[in-house]
Order: sequence, then structure tokens, then C-alpha cells
Amino acid sequence: MNKNKYLIALIGLAAGFIVSFFLTSNYNKSNAGSTSNAAASPMAGAGGGAGGQQAMMGQVQQVIEKAKSNPNDFQAQVEAAKIFNQVGRMAETVEYLKKAYAIDSAKFAELKAAGFLGQYYFEQKDYPEAETWFNRAIKADPGEADLYVALAETYVQREPAEPDKAITQLEQALKVDPRNGHALGHLIEAYALKRDARGAEDALKRLKEADPGNQRISVLETLVTDLKAGKAVNIPKEQ
Repeated sequence: MNKNKYLIALIGLAAGFIVSFFLTSNYNKSNAGSTSNAAASPMAGAGGGAGGQQAMMGQVQQVIEKAKSNPNDFQAQVEAAKIFNQVGRMAETVEYLKKAYAIDSAKFAELKAAGFLGQYYFEQKDYPEAETWFNRAIKADPGEADLYVALAETYVQREPAEPDKAITQLEQALKVDPRNGHALGHLIEAYALKRDARGAEDALKRLKEADPGNQRISVLETLVTDLKAGKAVNIPKEQ
């Protein structure tokens, strides 16, 4: 699943907050007290030169301090999340987004950032937490098939796997988008984890009909063949 898809809301929110290329690429060093690269920055002339950059850095520090000083201010937490997202500090981005959610879950739903949080925790292999956030994302956007697929993946990847729960979510995704090759591919895997050869074979047939150019068909065919032969199931890694 592409996490960037769920950063759209954050990017849109950040559009009104002017931060230079220098600020974005050098925040971590500047925050540690290093400003020696300022003059060498390709954007050194933007925003009034070094003075302008320092002023912008000051604005950033103010945003972060405001969030810390006003823990019940929803927008302050969102603004801090935007800043950390821009400099690639995902742990802090997640921290402030979660604070915003705790303050006002209804307003948070409008950001459509729960999918981003779900994918973050999925990549950390914290599947129960990922499940929580994907469920919240689905509640906010029930017409998005990829969210059901992402939720299903949390059931496929955890140990022990929960294929029945995965199948339920994948079939829901296919109600939204019947030709979703991503969902059908994971449906084959879920049936394979159940050792249900007929279900896996039927899902493979559906995939071939719905998405004949899908690049995973050959490896999934091998998976189904091995399953039918009684061999151990090894879920192929998705590229």
C-alpha cells in the first residue's frame, strides 16, 4: 500500500505554510545548533537570505512550542505534524497526529490522515495498532477499497495469521471495486493460509479475469499449485 496516498491531506494543509527548501532539508542540523550550511544552500537567497531563513526557522520553533504549550489545541498539533512531515521525521509526525485525534476525533476524520497512521504502524509491524487506524480510516472513508485491502493485510501478516478476517475485508474491498487486482491477489493468499485450495483457485481465476496483466499472477499460480499438491504455503513477498 502506498503510504504517500494518505499524505495528501497533510500536504494540502502544509501548502499555506511557507517553508523554504533550506529549512526542509536542513531542519535537523539547524535544530541541533548547526547553521554553517546556510550560505551554501541552493535556496540561500530565498526569503531574504540568511536573515529570512533564520526568521523562518524561528517560525518553525514557534509552531512546535505552541503545540507543546497548548496540548488541547487541535490545530496546533496538526501544524506541528505538518512541520515534522515536511522534514521527514515520521515518528514525530505520528505523535502529533495522534494528539490531534485525541483532542477531536471528528475533526481529525476530515484530514483523512488515519490511513497514513495505519500504514506507518503496518511498516513497524505493529499490526494491532495498524488495524485500529485502518478501521478509523474506513469509518471516515468507507468507499475507499484500498483501505479494506490494507486492513486485510494486517490479518495476513500477523502471527498467527487470521485469514478469515482478511477474507471478510477483501470481499468488502471487492464490493467497492470488483476488479481490484490488489484485493484479489491477497484473497488468494488468505485462502492459501486457510489451506483452502478451492477458494484460492477460484480467487486466482477471478484475478485472471479482472486483471490479466497483473504482475503477480505467475507467483500466485505457483502458490496455488503448491497448495493443491499439499506443500507448505509460503506467501510470496509483494514487490
